Amino acid sequence: MSMGKCRAITCLVGMLVSVMFAKDIRASEWFDDGPSLLCLAIGAGEILERTPQLGGAVEYRPALRFCHLGPWMSLGRGQDHEIYASLGVLLNLRLGDRWVLTPAFGGGYYASGDGFDLGCELEFRSAIELSCRLTNHHRVGCVFGHLSNGGLVERNPGTEMLFLVYAIPLDGFFKKRATSLE
Repeated sequence: MSMGKCRAITCLVGMLVSVMFAKDIRASEWFDDGPSLLCLAIGAGEILERTPQLGGAVEYRPALRFCHLGPWMSLGRGQDHEIYASLGVLLNLRLGDRWVLTPAFGGGYYASGDGFDLGCELEFRSAIELSCRLTNHHRVGCVFGHLSNGGLVERNPGTEMLFLVYAIPLDGFFKKRATSLE
């Protein structure tokens, strides 16, 4: 991993930790602990170094929080039959009344199918999403992410992804808001 990537990851982790443990009442206004979301995504992987490969994903984000961190579960598929099933944690940060910035990290199972070999079946995903909350509380946004095995094996090409996301709040179906475990 390059020094630039190490610095960026260290900076992101530092920001997440400092925001996550902020106990100031005003700090709680930064967090967007909204309802459960069902997210539909379409976009491409291998966007920086190779011919982009189309893909899509379905992600579930339950309305469960611990120190404002929430879980996510995702199932994605690429155009060459790649499959990535994963889960992890995210943090929704408010940027005004309508905008939400969501850094996320997790890991999961990757099967390359006829597509890009990432070197290992265990792959980690780090991503950042910027979305706009619509008047009906749905969200539309863009997510940039990196998929890598983190050097667990010698072959670690990694890949970058760019997806458009449409998030549907599920509180209308289940009448449940975010639950804090604090």
